[in-house]
Amino acid sequence: MTKKSKKFLLAGILVVAVAGSATFFVVSSNPEIIGNIRPGSLEGTNYDYRQGVSLVPGEIKEIAYNDITGDYRPVYPELSESDYEWIFGELPEFPQNFFEITRLIYEGKFIDFEQLGPEYYLQPEFYPSWFNVFPNSSYVKYNPDYWTPEGYGCYPMIKEVSVDISEANSFVVDTFFRTGYATHAYQGLIVRPVFPVSALALDGSVLFDNPEDVQSLISASIVNDDNSLYQSFKNRLLFDNVGENDCMMVLKPTHGIILDKYGEQVGMTGFPSDWVRLLEVKIVLDEDIPLGDYVVGVEMDTPCFEINQEFYFSKYHEYYGSLYFPAGNINKAGTFFQVVIHVI
Repeated sequence: MTKKSKKFLLAGILVVAVAGSATFFVVSSNPEIIGNIRPGSLEGTNYDYRQGVSLVPGEIKEIAYNDITGDYRPVYPELSESDYEWIFGELPEFPQNFFEITRLIYEGKFIDFEQLGPEYYLQPEFYPSWFNVFPNSSYVKYNPDYWTPEGYGCYPMIKEVSVDISEANSFVVDTFFRTGYATHAYQGLIVRPVFPVSALALDGSVLFDNPEDVQSLISASIVNDDNSLYQSFKNRLLFDNVGENDCMMVLKPTHGIILDKYGEQVGMTGFPSDWVRLLEVKIVLDEDIPLGDYVVGVEMDTPCFEINQEFYFSKYHEYYGSLYFPAGNINKAGTFFQVVIHVI
């Protein structure tokens, strides 16, 4: 959330996060949140956000200086010096205290992700699934016959906030939105706020139901800047499925293939410097909203034909080339991020 919006929230935030099969949770230090019961707001209820969730922390490595990279990135025996360069070359230097910070996160002692610098959250090692995925990924076992065009996700997947409606009714909640590992295409996708029927735990179990009139009580929008190329042509589209509260994004590949003018492969690229960004969800509560629990979700959708056609045939076609892919189909009916709101 932005610094400006912090004053709208109480101090405690419970974060439940997942990346691949690895999950962690961060327990709020707010004394008003005890056993997931907020005095005066949830009388007789007790939502357990850890129910059915396997608490698998990210891997912690012993820190050591890496002579190849000139920083403290873990040593990967599978990689040559040139591999390190094309995979990690655009990322910040790997901090010496990196795993000290991630340990604090996994132990629930650091919950203000907004204070993390890019030298932490841009490293793939920041995300718990990395060390499980990496050994069998195309970074190590590249096969030109396989193409992975789509992959993305949010981390954490659930944030819980308590809001005192007598003080303010507008706030912004953010999460790290990242491209998937070893994706080969530029991905065009629509990021859309939604109002799920129910709030779900990470194991899919129902925590509580949204009230039927939730959309008359809460409004939500994605406040990230839209893609500049999309902005340049959207007014002339005959049909556009990007709603006023949505955001049209293009994610860069995290394993790009460099071709010459004859279509022959001449090189590869790895993680770009903007493969992770903060996804910001602005939420406005009706001033007369009843006290209780609500959930706002974020889903992904595929851009319509008219939008994709512009990306395929724009003057920047050589930038995207044939590697632009209409994404948004992964678990299309699923919610990638949930904001659980306790109005008190």
